[in-house]
Amino acid sequence: MANELNTAQATSGLTITAQLFQTGAAVGSAITCAEVGSSRFYSANMPTITAGTYQVVFYQSGVTPLSSGLIAWNGTAEILVNDLSTATTAGIADAVWDEATSGHTTSGTYGGRIVRSTNANNELAINAQNHAAANVHQFQTGVIVSGAFDAGVLTAFAVPELQEIHLIHGLKSGSALTVTPSSRAAGAVSQNITGDGVASTTVTRV
Repeated sequence: MANELNTAQATSGLTITAQLFQTGAAVGSAITCAEVGSSRFYSANMPTITAGTYQVVFYQSGVTPLSSGLIAWNGTAEILVNDLSTATTAGIADAVWDEATSGHTTSGTYGGRIVRSTNANNELAINAQNHAAANVHQFQTGVIVSGAFDAGVLTAFAVPELQEIHLIHGLKSGSALTVTPSSRAAGAVSQNITGDGVASTTVTRV
């Protein structure tokens, strides 16, 4: 594509140049714009220049500003406002899903509140009840340990029978099981032992 720099004027036969600017600074040299016949329409080609958006100012004899505008340049051609050739479904998807998370997960943003994987192992199984399914490979330190289990879980469950079984087998820390030929006792649980210990033995809760 050529003749990207265009301006229409009220007078024919003018000496018109175009100057490109970025952030207020001139880019390159002035570009001569030739009139197309005697149409008062003046045109020129974009120079070899890097991609970017440029302001274009048209001057009469390099001194008097006549008109100005913006041109978006991809490095080889003008990017037209109505050019949707790159706005395809695949192109938009690539632009979104290939974007780095670091730029969209700052505190307080919607992106920062989305649960995401910390690595490439990003699959989560959903079972028939529509629940997340996972194998537990590791607990945090102190979540389930023997002390926490016997001191906390049984008490939390408040099942007397379980607590007493725990006691009478000598499993509770700080509550020893004492056994004699005729008794077993641990905490508040006591048992009598009767019989000859050979033919039969009977254990009875006191």
